[in-house]
Amino acid sequence: MKYLVLFIITVSTLFCAQIDTKLYDTALNSTYFKEILLQINESEKQKTKSIEITNEQKAHLKRLEEASEKKIQIDEFNLSLLEKQKDLKNSILKALFYISEIEVKQIKQNKLLNDIQNKLLVLKKRIENIIEQDKDFLLSYQLQYAYYKIQKTNIETRVELFASNKNIVLNKVIEKLEILEKQETLENNKSTKNQNDIEKIDENIKKLIQQKVGYEIELEKEIISENDKNTEVLKKEISKTQKLLENAYLEKVIFLNEELLDTLISKDSQEFLKLYDEIDSLLVNLDSELAEVYFEQNNIIKNISKKVFGNTKVFINKSLFDSKNYIKDLKEYFTSTLFVFNEQAISFLSITKALFLIIIGFLFGIFYKRWIYKISTRWPNMSQMSLKLTANVGYYLIILITIMVSMSSLGIDMSSISLIAGALSIGIGFGLQTVVSNLIAGIILMFERTIRIGDIIEISDLLKGTVTDIRIRSTTIKTFDNIDIVIPNSSFIQNNVINWTLDDSTRRLHIAFGVAYGTKIERVKEIILLELENSDLVYLRNVKDKSPDIRLENMNTSSVDFELLVWVKANDKFKANSLKSDFLTLIYNSLYKYEIEIPFPQLDLHMKK
Repeated sequence: MKYLVLFIITVSTLFCAQIDTKLYDTALNSTYFKEILLQINESEKQKTKSIEITNEQKAHLKRLEEASEKKIQIDEFNLSLLEKQKDLKNSILKALFYISEIEVKQIKQNKLLNDIQNKLLVLKKRIENIIEQDKDFLLSYQLQYAYYKIQKTNIETRVELFASNKNIVLNKVIEKLEILEKQETLENNKSTKNQNDIEKIDENIKKLIQQKVGYEIELEKEIISENDKNTEVLKKEISKTQKLLENAYLEKVIFLNEELLDTLISKDSQEFLKLYDEIDSLLVNLDSELAEVYFEQNNIIKNISKKVFGNTKVFINKSLFDSKNYIKDLKEYFTSTLFVFNEQAISFLSITKALFLIIIGFLFGIFYKRWIYKISTRWPNMSQMSLKLTANVGYYLIILITIMVSMSSLGIDMSSISLIAGALSIGIGFGLQTVVSNLIAGIILMFERTIRIGDIIEISDLLKGTVTDIRIRSTTIKTFDNIDIVIPNSSFIQNNVINWTLDDSTRRLHIAFGVAYGTKIERVKEIILLELENSDLVYLRNVKDKSPDIRLENMNTSSVDFELLVWVKANDKFKANSLKSDFLTLIYNSLYKYEIEIPFPQLDLHMKK
C-alpha cells in the first residue's frame, strides 16, 4: 500500500504543469512573446482550440506585453518651492498635502498588492493541479499569472518610489520648519486674519446647513404630493448645496491647517492639540478621497510634532489626545440611540439619568418621612393621623413628581402617557382592579379621615381593635388581644364600619342584669347608682347628659331585666371587655350586699303515681 501511494504521488508530480517563468522574465519576454503569439496563431489555424480560447489568449498576451513595457514613474514634488523664503508656509502646506496624497496612494497600492498576491496563489494552484479537460486553458492561466507577477513587481517598484520621495520631501519640510522657528517670521495680524476668515466660513456653513434642511423639507412635501418635476429640481438643489457645504468645510480645514503649522513653529502644544482635534472632527464632512488625504496629513503633522515638541510633550499630548478620544467614544456609546419611543430617541445615558432621578426621589421621600417623624416631637398635641397623613401624602407626592421629572428627562411628553394608561386599563380590568381599588380607597381614607390612626373601630363582632397604621393599600388594626390584622382599604369603603371614636372619644356601655320578681325597682336603681358613685371605677362623672342611668328593659318569665347605662372614655389603652366585667362585678356585689335576689331559671318536677 505504501509503495502504491508513493507511485501515485510520483506520477502526479511528473504530469503536473509548471509555472512558465519566461513569461515574466524581462530579459527574455520580448522575443518569447513572439513565440507565444506564433503558437496561438498556429493552434487557431489548425483549429486545435476553439476561437473563443484563442481570442482570450491573444487578449491576455497583449495585456501582458503592455504591462511589461510600462515604465514606472511617479509625480515628484517641486522641491524648489521650499527654497523660496517668500510664502514658505504655503509651500510647506503644499508639500504636506503632497506627502499625504502619496501616503493614501501607497495604502491603496498595498491593498492592491494583497489582492494580486491572492490571485497569484489561486492561479498557481490551477496551473499546478490542472486536469486533462482544462489543458486548453493552461496558456491563459500562464499568461494571467505572468501579468499579475509583472503587476506585482510594478506595484512594489511604485511603492518604493513613493516611500523614497516621501522621505525626501518630509525631511525637507522638517528642515524648513526649523528655519522658520529660528527666524521667527510669524506675523500676529496673519492669525487674526485667519480667525476672521474662519468665523465667516462658520457663518456660511450654518447658512448652507439651514438651506439644505429647508430643501429636504420641501422635497419631502413634493414626494408625498407626487410632483416629479419639483422633486427633481429640489434634488439638484440639495446636491448643489451639499457640494457648497463640502467646499466650505474644506476651506475651513485649509485655514486650520495654516494655524496648525503656526502652532508647530511657535511650539504651542496645547493649541496644537486643540486644532488637531478640531480638524479631525471636520474631516468626516468631506468626501471619502479628500478625507483620506487630509487624515493622513494630520497623521504626518502629528509625527512631525514629535520632533518639534520633544518626546515628553509628545507623550503628554498623545495621552491627552487619546484620553479625549476615549471620552468621546464613551460619550457616543452612552448617547447612542438604543430604541425610539413616541418618536423620541432613548439612549443609555437618558435611561441612566432617569433611573438616577428616581432613586434620588425615593431617597428624598424616605428622608422626608423621617424628618416629619423627627420634628413631630416638637408638637406633642399633633394627632397620629395628621402626622401619618402629612408623611405619606408628602412621600407619594415626591415620588410622583420624581417620576414625572425622570420621564421628562427622557424627552417623553407626559401627554403620551395617556397611551400607556389606556393599555394599562385593559390589564387593570382583568387582573389589577383589586389592587387599584385598594390604592384609591387608601387615598380616600387619608383625605376623608373617617378612619384615623388611634381610632377604635369595629368591622364585625369578631373584628374589633385600634387603628395603628394607614398605608396606601392597607390598614393595620391591633385587636384587644394584641393581634395585628392587615385589612385591604377597599373593605372600609365597601362595608359598614363602626368607629367608636370618630367625632367623640366617649362611649356608652350597656350592662344588662336581672333581679327577682318582688324587688322594688326604685331600690335597685338607688343601690346600684350609690355603689357606682362610691366606687373607684373610671367613667364619666358629673358630665351633663352623660350621667349613669338604670333602665327597666324587660319583664321576663323568671326575672325583671335592667340595664346600666354608663359613659366611658375610649383611648389607646381602652379594653372593652375588662370594663364591662368591672361594672358587672360591681352590680353583683351590690345586689349581694343588700340581699337582693338574682333569679335564675328553675324547673319543678312533679312525680305521678
